[in-house]
Amino acid sequence: MQALDIDYYTVSQDMQATEFSELFASVGWSCPTQEQMNFAIRNSTKSFIVRHKDRAVATINWLGDYGMHWFMKEFIVSREFQGQMIGTFLYRFSENFIKSTLKENWKVCIDLRASKGQEGFYRSLGFQIMSENETGSGMEKMIGGNDRWS
Repeated sequence: MQALDIDYYTVSQDMQATEFSELFASVGWSCPTQEQMNFAIRNSTKSFIVRHKDRAVATINWLGDYGMHWFMKEFIVSREFQGQMIGTFLYRFSENFIKSTLKENWKVCIDLRASKGQEGFYRSLGFQIMSENETGSGMEKMIGGNDRWS
């Protein structure tokens, strides 16, 4: 009997550092160490991973206070799977989780930092670009080691 070649995806919350690292590499990002990635996964408020036939193809990781703010830390869709609605599905899945945590009449702010060139994708999900005049500039500072992951 021939094995069935069924095309399937799963969403779960059990991402491993090796998968996280592979997703980083799939979009050309330099990777922190496996130990640092394990810490990041364990200390994220919520993480979801999409697998295609048991292979990690997308992830979204959040920091949130369950009250007023959620920050999207990493949102990665493997280049090979971009443009197939996986990112939109994963974001909507995550947003529905966040909505499920809200008490009646509550609202929360979701913040992110878009990768260059991805602003249109985030606009399609309902995000707005905040102007420096409205909110001030977003800022970051890397500390420890050198100024890059690798």
